[in-house]
Amino acid sequence: MANRLHTLRKQAGLTLQQLSEKSHISVSALSKIEKGQLSPTYEKIASLARGLNIHVAELFHEETAAMPNGRLTVSRAGSGRIHSTDQYDYRPLCAELSNKQFVPLLTRIKARNVHEFPTLLQHEGEEFIYVLEGEVTLHTDFYCPTMLSQGDSCYFDSGMGHACVAGSEDAWVLWVSSHTSFA
Repeated sequence: MANRLHTLRKQAGLTLQQLSEKSHISVSALSKIEKGQLSPTYEKIASLARGLNIHVAELFHEETAAMPNGRLTVSRAGSGRIHSTDQYDYRPLCAELSNKQFVPLLTRIKARNVHEFPTLLQHEGEEFIYVLEGEVTLHTDFYCPTMLSQGDSCYFDSGMGHACVAGSEDAWVLWVSSHTSFA
């Protein structure tokens, strides 16, 4: 993501200071993200996309030749870059397509306690989670924590604060996020 963020910022004609003002992320943090020294949280990724006025998927998009109408892409098992935070490892799926209506992510949930999050994540759009392996507890602003086991799924408004934590072992989920303001 480091090189991609730098390229997108330059294409937008923005300085680090200008992107900082638009994204509400410090210049220092932006510089570290662009140098690959800091992995942003998903909330920060959404803030970067808003600041650049792009769809969040564009931050994960590798430059390729323009695609014709009738879009199709395949993600092979184990392909794609992993973006890590303290709480999650995200692997964007089908990242080659730009201007998607939703962002599919294969996600490993590493957090074991909601207190590992400085704040609950909150951004525009809606989300869908399907548990592939392990147990997950979804914490939200408005509901009691919800336990999800393998094969369970949930759908929720991303504007509501939310965070997922794993049980005794890391959990794997298919996490699909829609950011309507970027579509």
